[in-house]
Amino acid sequence: MIKNVIFDFGNVLLEWDEDKIASNYSTNKEEQEILKEVIFMSDEWVKLNDGSINCQDAILIFKEKLPTNLKNRVEEIMNEWYKTMPINQEICNLIMELKKNNYKVYALSNTLISVYEYVKNLEIGKYFDGFLISAVEKMMKPNEEIYYRLFEKFELVPEECFFIDDSEKNIEASRKCGMEGHIFNIKDFQKLIEELNKNNISV
Repeated sequence: MIKNVIFDFGNVLLEWDEDKIASNYSTNKEEQEILKEVIFMSDEWVKLNDGSINCQDAILIFKEKLPTNLKNRVEEIMNEWYKTMPINQEICNLIMELKKNNYKVYALSNTLISVYEYVKNLEIGKYFDGFLISAVEKMMKPNEEIYYRLFEKFELVPEECFFIDDSEKNIEASRKCGMEGHIFNIKDFQKLIEELNKNNISV
């Protein structure tokens, strides 16, 4: 019987779109593309997510890589980019409904510490029973190690957990670790409800 529902952040709770995020910091398409490539598509971005570099180090690297006219955008972007991501209200409503029905709700996300702190302090953040964040743990999905860390940290039984993530690889890994899950399409919320019902999760 499922007792715990675990949510990813990007393209589940929050809409992650590098193009949209970059468009908040320049109206010029070419500049948007440069910002996207240098920051959000970079090796340093992966390192921020896995906790191997911190934000200040990344800012210095991004400034070195960007043309002069974009260097002054870096600190602003890094301090607030995550606040520009739309929050998925359907998922928020689902989380509140799950809590009402006595399920435990957790987050398992490959993301930066700043994003974790932002979500934790949102109104929806208070509904989570715990967060497991890649940059904090210094391990990332789909590495099985992070799933076992989730179970250990919150004393969860894998077979009593259901994971919602937008990545097929991440759900495949979770199933290998004994936790059922659903590959979420942000444009098809109804499919998620059907999967929850199939797994006898009351919503």
